[in-house]
Amino acid sequence: MTISDSYRKTILTGLFMPMTLFILGAYNGVMQTLYRAGVINQNEVAGINYYQGLTMHGVINAIVLTTFFAVVFGHVTMSHYLKKEPPKWSYKISMVLMVAGTIIDTVLMILGKAQALYTFYAPLKNSPLFYLGTSLLIVGSWIAFFGWIQVYTEWRKENRERKMHIAVLGTFVNFTMWFIASIPVAYESLVILLPWSAGWTNDVNVPLTRMLFWMFGHPLVYFWLLPAYIAFYTILPKVSGGKLYSGNAARLAFLLFLILSTPVGVHHQFSEPVMGQGTKLWVSILTYAVSIPSFMTAFTVGASLE
Repeated sequence: MTISDSYRKTILTGLFMPMTLFILGAYNGVMQTLYRAGVINQNEVAGINYYQGLTMHGVINAIVLTTFFAVVFGHVTMSHYLKKEPPKWSYKISMVLMVAGTIIDTVLMILGKAQALYTFYAPLKNSPLFYLGTSLLIVGSWIAFFGWIQVYTEWRKENRERKMHIAVLGTFVNFTMWFIASIPVAYESLVILLPWSAGWTNDVNVPLTRMLFWMFGHPLVYFWLLPAYIAFYTILPKVSGGKLYSGNAARLAFLLFLILSTPVGVHHQFSEPVMGQGTKLWVSILTYAVSIPSFMTAFTVGASLE
C-alpha cells in the first residue's frame, strides 16, 4: 500500500524525537555509573545534579522512548496488515499531544524542576507542569489506539471471513493492557499530584500514589516486550525459511499476558504495611504465572526455527 506524506512524517517524528532524547537519557545513565563508582565526586556535572540526571535517565528511557516506539510500531503493524492508514485525526492529534508532553517534561527536567525520579509518586514532588506533560504523553498514546480500533472495525466489515492476524492481535492486546494500566497513573498525575504540587491541596495519600503508579510502572515492562514477541512470531519464521509452529499458542500467549500482567505491579510494594497479606500472596501467584506465556513463546519460537 502507498502511505500518505502526513502519515510518513508522523512515523518518522515518532522515531527520531525519542531517539534524539535517548542520547540525553543514555548520557545521564553513564553519569549515574560514574557517580556510584566514585569516579566523579561532584554534586553535578554540566549543571545536572544526581537526582536530576537520574530522573532524565529513567523518564526518557523507560517512559518516553517506550511509549513512542510502541505507538510507531503499532502504526506500522496496523497499516501493513490491514492495508489501511489509521484516520488522520488519530495519528496527528496523538503525535501532537505526545510531542508536546515530552517537550514540557524534558524542559522541566533540564531546568531542575522535575527531580522525583522515574517513580514520580509522593512524597517527592515535581513541578505541576511535569504531571501535565506526562498526562499529555499518555493520553496521546490512547488516541492512537482509538484510531486503530476504528480502522480495524472498517477492515472487519470488508473481511468477515478472515481471522485477525497475530500481529494485529498482539498490538491490540498490548494497547488494551496499556490503556487499562495507564488510567491509574493518569488519574494519579492529574487528580492527585498536580493539585498537590501546585499547592491547591495540602495533604496527599502517599501509599495510594505508589499503588496507582505501580499499576502502570510494572506493565510498562510488557509494553516494550510484546512488540518484540510480535516480531518473534511474524518475522523469525520467515527469516528462517519456515513457518510459525502454532498460531493458536501465539494467540493464547498474548491473551494470557493481558489477563495476568496488569495487576501484578503491587509486587513492587511488598515491604509496605498498607498492603494486606492476602493481596501480597495473590500478586505473588500472578507474578509467577505471568512467566507461562513467556515459556510458551520460547517453545513456539524455538519449534518454529527448528
